[in-house]
Amino acid sequence: MSNEYYRKVREVLVFILIINIAIGLVKIIYGYKAGVLSITADGYDSLLDAVSNIVGIVILLVSAKPSDKEHRYGHYKLETFASILISFTLFIVAYEIISSAFERFFATTTPSISITTYLVMIITLIITLIAAYYEKSMAKKLHSNILLSDSEHIKSDALATFIIIISLVFVQLGYTILDPILSIGISLLIIKTGLTILYSNINILLDKNILSTYEIEDVVKDINEIKEVHNVRTRGTASTIFLDMHLVLSKDLSLADAHRLSHICEEKICEEYPEIKDVLIHIEPEEGMDDKIEYE
Repeated sequence: MSNEYYRKVREVLVFILIINIAIGLVKIIYGYKAGVLSITADGYDSLLDAVSNIVGIVILLVSAKPSDKEHRYGHYKLETFASILISFTLFIVAYEIISSAFERFFATTTPSISITTYLVMIITLIITLIAAYYEKSMAKKLHSNILLSDSEHIKSDALATFIIIISLVFVQLGYTILDPILSIGISLLIIKTGLTILYSNINILLDKNILSTYEIEDVVKDINEIKEVHNVRTRGTASTIFLDMHLVLSKDLSLADAHRLSHICEEKICEEYPEIKDVLIHIEPEEGMDDKIEYE
């Protein structure tokens, strides 16, 4: 990945970091003042988001290092580890919310809710939704795994904030028990988001196929003199993909012609999929097709 990629991803994370700190402090301060546990818990979740943003920025600085003789494929998988770390921060937040919720079941204080409470939550909800939309759009544009994971984290924050706004209505009507109950519900949603992020990033570490085998075959199958394409495998992240494949060519082709065809094939694939950073092609003579191994 280029230095430009890392620079743009860091800029997005710094922007989201500032938003998370601001929203988190507002919710925590107001939550304590009003005595509303769910608002305070939501604020701590935003601050933990900020911590994960900082970790992500630091990891990106390291993963931007070019490949060296010990790391021939570069350091791009550090971004995957950062995404996994985000999932674990979500689990910690969920645990803290559940612990606080069980304490609130036995509390005797009544939350103080006013029009200001609603304004604080609605404004922070709007800002959170804008931040989530922006980060996800940048994740798609840059093919960034860490931005996509973090945008899912922010979406869970927005959902939690929306649930809290609904709960405030019931609490104001005297159903204070709904405050800890909905806090537990929020924590379960956070756990679900964390598991989703963890699952997708573990698949990256396990080198799950990134692109469809059939799509790659369709790109090169019409090139003259290529008899067949098989054993197509891809791995990596959405922004950094490594591809290897087997090309079956006529046994009468010279080594120079076979080399030329492999370069034509590589150029056509990389033109179609610019996120592919390296293509390894194994050449087979036509009569060797009976020994091929298929991976679907």
